[in-house]
Amino acid sequence: MKFSIIVPSFNQEHFIDDTLRNLVEIKQKAKERGIDVEVLVFDSQSNNNVQASINNFKSDLDYVEIKKDLGQYDAINKGILKSTGDYWTWLNTDDLMNVEGFLKLAEILKKDSSIDYIYGGVNYINEKGDITKHYGSYPLDIKTLYSHTPAIFQPGSFFKRTFTSKIGLLMPYQCCFDYEYILRCFKNNAVVYCCSFVVSNFRFYKTSKSGSIIPVFIKEQLEISKNYGRKWFHFLTIFSYLRLLKHALFPRK
Repeated sequence: MKFSIIVPSFNQEHFIDDTLRNLVEIKQKAKERGIDVEVLVFDSQSNNNVQASINNFKSDLDYVEIKKDLGQYDAINKGILKSTGDYWTWLNTDDLMNVEGFLKLAEILKKDSSIDYIYGGVNYINEKGDITKHYGSYPLDIKTLYSHTPAIFQPGSFFKRTFTSKIGLLMPYQCCFDYEYILRCFKNNAVVYCCSFVVSNFRFYKTSKSGSIIPVFIKEQLEISKNYGRKWFHFLTIFSYLRLLKHALFPRK
């Protein structure tokens, strides 16, 4: 069985070394267990420090493209089309894959390849790599995601190629293309598996994408959830507009 890990990259010079080193370790340990892992990097013409980091790891990477893209979703879509694994995911250049968690996940899929979408728990880490929060995984369903909470487990998700080839690529959202994609998986009756262990470490800090443009996330979540069935009286509607009001009145500095 083969796994593809797509790395969209743009100017994460403080963290990209850790991410690429982490993926090289996963490749090596997976190989010892007869599991094939390919790592594909798509960099949108980052600064010289990032270019140097990618070059340092180039011999351990399966594919590197340095070319301006249309955004994170576009880089990942390029990776989906270029990758050859039975299952694929993406990992941002400030996040990490939990090595043991990935190996456990791979063993599950080796035993049951009928699974279309698999995910596990996520640890939040800070700039230094210290764990600040733990989010244990739980079963997801489409109605809860569009009406109550848009919380998903990505990174930590893998998708089956033969399934996703039928539902298409990521949509051009700035932030919430992953939320829409997982909703799309459920809408198309994906066979879903929830792992009871951590699969990834998600880096959350003040200047990260998730930490710095929260109103953009909220607005995209509202648009996407409405497309999938959210109504004005659902909890997600009321809570999201209250969050937008809070950020309008008390913007983060």
